Amino acid sequence: MHPILHVLLTIHIVAGFTALGTSLVAAINKLANWPHRWHALAGRLFFVAMTAIFATAVPLSIATRNLFLLLIAVFSFYLALSGWSYARNRTGEPAALDWTRVLTMLAGAVAMALYGSYLLYRGSNDGITLLVFAILAGFLSFKDLSILRAGGFTGNARIARHLTMMLAGSIATITAFLVVNIQFSPMLVLWLAPTALITPFIFFMNARVLKQP
Repeated sequence: MHPILHVLLTIHIVAGFTALGTSLVAAINKLANWPHRWHALAGRLFFVAMTAIFATAVPLSIATRNLFLLLIAVFSFYLALSGWSYARNRTGEPAALDWTRVLTMLAGAVAMALYGSYLLYRGSNDGITLLVFAILAGFLSFKDLSILRAGGFTGNARIARHLTMMLAGSIATITAFLVVNIQFSPMLVLWLAPTALITPFIFFMNARVLKQP
């Protein structure tokens, strides 16, 4: 491996563990109702780590000609960026970055669906994984688009959306950790298990936040 790629891979791995740890801290903090400043700090570190993951995944994917991982990286960063945007934008008024991230992910969802269909046609289970993620990416980005067109979210709805996207980003982090570090057949289970297990928790947290006065 080229020395530059080795450095990028090292940064990618460190950022991955950082994202995994901070996402767990942020989630536990919210459940335990600990001081909000710790949740906010963990969330910021999580976003920085996810940015580093994306920034290193792009050149690594290109160098290894791995379109599958590139599309997963785009989707993962979209989730983290969206969660961060909903946390920062208290007024709910859509900004240029919001439109850019949503439209980019809509196009990315189409690319994921097309490439996933191709992989499935070639007999690869990665095709199923990519098609599932394409559906999720399309659903989340289309929902974001409808929010932007309606003028944005404020109040508890904004917080609920922030939690949804951040927890979805956490799913991506946990999935990557499992796929890289655990040997299991079929690998499809590792790719999809975190989504199946954590999605109900996302609905629970949404309901909890939306009930708050």
